[in-house]
Amino acid sequence: MMEKFISLDAPLFATFRIIAFNDNAYYTLAKTGESADYIKEACKTYPWKEEILRAEGKKVVLSPHVDDFDESRELVYSVARSISDGKYYFGFIEVQNLYSGLTEICRLNKASGSVAVYSQQGEILYPANREEDQVMLFDHIFQGIEDRGLGEGSFRLKGQQISYKKSDYSGWVSIVYCPVISFVPYGMNLILLTLTVYVVMALLALFMIGRTARRMAAPLMELNQAISEVTLDNMSFKPDISTSISEIDNINQSFQQMLEHLKEAITRSIQSQAGEERANYLALQAQMHPHTLYNTLSMIESVSYMHGDKEVSALCVCLSQMLRYISDYSKREYTIEDELTHLEQYATLARKRYEGKLDIFIHADRELYSTIVPKFTIQPLVENAVKHSFAVRIAPLSIRVELMTVPKGGWSLAVTDNGPGFTGDALEKIHVQFEECDKSLEKHQDVINTKIGNLGLSNIYVRCRILYGKRFRMLVGNQENGGAYIKITVMGDEIV
Repeated sequence: MMEKFISLDAPLFATFRIIAFNDNAYYTLAKTGESADYIKEACKTYPWKEEILRAEGKKVVLSPHVDDFDESRELVYSVARSISDGKYYFGFIEVQNLYSGLTEICRLNKASGSVAVYSQQGEILYPANREEDQVMLFDHIFQGIEDRGLGEGSFRLKGQQISYKKSDYSGWVSIVYCPVISFVPYGMNLILLTLTVYVVMALLALFMIGRTARRMAAPLMELNQAISEVTLDNMSFKPDISTSISEIDNINQSFQQMLEHLKEAITRSIQSQAGEERANYLALQAQMHPHTLYNTLSMIESVSYMHGDKEVSALCVCLSQMLRYISDYSKREYTIEDELTHLEQYATLARKRYEGKLDIFIHADRELYSTIVPKFTIQPLVENAVKHSFAVRIAPLSIRVELMTVPKGGWSLAVTDNGPGFTGDALEKIHVQFEECDKSLEKHQDVINTKIGNLGLSNIYVRCRILYGKRFRMLVGNQENGGAYIKITVMGDEIV
């Protein structure tokens, strides 16, 4: 975890707070007016550390609790995970939402019944205020759900009609319960009386069926047609239905209200996923810092040992510029020109280390210099080629780095060498891992600790997939004349 953090504008979503921290420093999004000193002290006494560390990088859904990072002590619920690269521990990330938002979600409008929410262990998360008899009822209901062993269902218990569903994401169980008497206010006698009256009235009203059917069929067909046109891409529902039948008007109004609630729920889900993907992206990018630093320091140590102190000064200048780029987060976006400058500094060090045995050729179309790319995309690919080729004593080694434009605003990066190339097993493992990364991203699973033999290649693949989506391609293989190649292509915006 870096010693210094800078402030960034929060993304446009409803998350109460995103905070990354350890005992020494913190970095927060989505909330202003905070007390920095209070947060620093709260990071040192964070009560969930042991529970989150035991999860080993997987998400931990925290039940409603007071906000540990704010003196107002508002009630929140949150998702948290630890940050590490598999060897070193950096800190934690927590994504919070206000408990008042949970209260709003659980409110039923114009509907019979009440809502309750349990944690995975049976703790009552909602409602916060409840009578003693409610607590006993909730305990019986949760035990009934556990006995059934199903993710969702409906049953009756102690005079209550209960419907429930368990969340695949958090493990929380949501229930809607309502007294059976609400459906039958006066018991079975009323049911029998109602049926008798209904039969008599039905016999008297047979002659009106034809007229009533014609009167109702037309607006119902219009309503059905309007409902069938509602899709995920077209959530508008404004049928031009004019009728004097109050029941159809009520159905129309109720469906429109339900559709509005559905749109709000979809928006909240997208915003929550965006917050978690943003946290994943920041954590993945942070992993690249020690990876490059350790390899570069190793090169300088080797050159100093072989050539004495005469060349240390010049090499330290290159290293200083590299470290300045690695630790620089004054910008939110980095360009191909920034990446090429960083690569040139690395190439200078590498050529000194393997003097006379290494040639790195770099060519880029100048119109690409201002193109935005993820930080640490190009140099790690060249570094991998140098490391693996000289590991089997391939000399002289020639590496080519070429960046070119592609139609409709896209670009491509090709890194090729004349080294030993990939083994068949290595290629198969890489392709399998790429597929697993794509599946994990589609399901919004944890990808922070994903690796493919080395950190650089998998990290670049996942960050580019998050940033560019389906426009991104990465090909890995061997050339016909020997040597390996890695090609990244980002297609233009107009290409699907």
